[in-house]
Amino acid sequence: MTNLPAKRDAAVPAMSRRASSSRGISNVLRVFSAETDTETATSNVKTGAGQKVVIPEDYRFGGTLLGVAALLGPVLHLWPQFALHALIGGFLTFQTTRVRFRFSDEDLDVVFIDKEEGATDQISTDSSGENMLQGGGANKWKFRSVINWEMWWPGFPMLVYYKETQTKPEGQVHFFPIIMDGKKLYEQMLSKMGPSKNAKPALDDWNLDTALESTPVGRSLKEQMDEKLKAKLKDIKDLGDVVKAFSS
Repeated sequence: MTNLPAKRDAAVPAMSRRASSSRGISNVLRVFSAETDTETATSNVKTGAGQKVVIPEDYRFGGTLLGVAALLGPVLHLWPQFALHALIGGFLTFQTTRVRFRFSDEDLDVVFIDKEEGATDQISTDSSGENMLQGGGANKWKFRSVINWEMWWPGFPMLVYYKETQTKPEGQVHFFPIIMDGKKLYEQMLSKMGPSKNAKPALDDWNLDTALESTPVGRSLKEQMDEKLKAKLKDIKDLGDVVKAFSS
């Protein structure tokens, strides 16, 4: 996995009944299905050549892992699994506060973000430094160097991948967890990175049905669903819709 850059400068109460555990899981899903309140729209940063688009943060991935950790440890007493989920969830949540994807007309770069004091919509950005884990060089790539990209999965994104020839001629792969607004990231990649080896669904098809159809496992799960549940899949577009679908 491509490194998420490190900054250069310096419980849930135990419950004894399964019903309580189920309520805890439902509450976690409701909390993290909500829109983040710090930034809900794509931010535009003006530059001399035009505008750069900074993809806003999304805490649901890291937050959900922390919620699962809270259930695994204090509720189910599975402490090794608790430690693993808490560590990854805490790291991703911390990185979500400051790491962004920034798109210009010609390239993509990964940057630190720092909202200027007293400003509500102005964002200052700084380079995230060099990519020390995979390939070296700056965390900045020309769109024309990207020869393939994928998002797992459109509709319910968790991971983004791309392969570029800027770092090395034979190609360098990069993976990033989705700690930003996945739909806005997908929109930018569709419009600026061009086609990849696999056909991509349209932005209007952003739903759970599209996500399940993207993988053999997902298609197998659909085959086991009854027709009533299948009919709901296209209306499920985030975790909040999942809660509504399975509670109705």
